[in-house]
Amino acid sequence: MGASSGDDRAASPEAALSAAIEAADGDPDCALCSKPADYFLYEPGSVEKFVCWEHVSPHSAAVDGEGKRPGRPVALSL
Repeated sequence: MGASSGDDRAASPEAALSAAIEAADGDPDCALCSKPADYFLYEPGSVEKFVCWEHVSPHSAAVDGEGKRPGRPVALSL
């Protein structure tokens, strides 16, 4: 059984970022330290978290959607 076509739109990085910001209580903090978040890491079904600039890695994420890396999250600037 495949995913419904309605799931594709909800799974876009921009939609996930918008939903995460709405769900955050105030400005989001980094999931790995106590600093304010600078990026939102997103990979459908596996990664959805805020991180600061020190914890986003261009080697493990496609920063702002450039240089997409299969199997690795996209890092969207806040």
